[in-house]
Amino acid sequence: MEIHQLTEVQELVIENGTIKAVKTNRGTIQCGCAVQAVAGMSSQMMKKAGIRSPIQTFPLQAMVTQPFKPFLDPLVSSSALHCYVQQTSRGEVVFGGGSDPYPLFNSRSTLDLKESLLAHAIEMFPFLANAKLMRQWAGITDMTPDYSPIMGLSPVRNYYLDAGWGTWGFKATPICGKTMAELVASGGKVPELIKPFALERFSTFQQVNEMGATAASH
Repeated sequence: MEIHQLTEVQELVIENGTIKAVKTNRGTIQCGCAVQAVAGMSSQMMKKAGIRSPIQTFPLQAMVTQPFKPFLDPLVSSSALHCYVQQTSRGEVVFGGGSDPYPLFNSRSTLDLKESLLAHAIEMFPFLANAKLMRQWAGITDMTPDYSPIMGLSPVRNYYLDAGWGTWGFKATPICGKTMAELVASGGKVPELIKPFALERFSTFQQVNEMGATAASH
């Protein structure tokens, strides 16, 4: 395996409905197949492939405080406040929660969400009102209408999709990698486990509602 950092996909070369190559800012890569796994940029990449996408992109923000002596072992999540709180091994308190209320590709943190998350975190742990906030950051997430991923085939032959993981993709990474590898190695035979997550479920009204699995805090 080779990892090429700072390499931007600029164009997909598709001939007669089949993926043939990927053009990047560092040259063209010929390919027999390609797997799209680009998280928050999923909808943009599907657009390059000429695929109609149900995905919308939302920023997801989090922040961290100064270190404290250990007081919290598990992660605490409130479905009522849409906020989670966790203490790291270094004593810092990390908290985050609901994403921005509108689709956006901006990964900058915002004051509105910071105020909202701070209020909810303080309601859960009042002593945090005196904490110093050290960092705040944001990342973009790819959300589907049913909060479930899109995995498997696409309208473009040999162009496989692994998208729409939203805020919980890291939890499923091991089985995701295994099943997508099986898909590629078999030449496009979709493993039974991921068949319900096919792209066409949105046109056949067979959505897989997994909003609860993402945790209400997101």
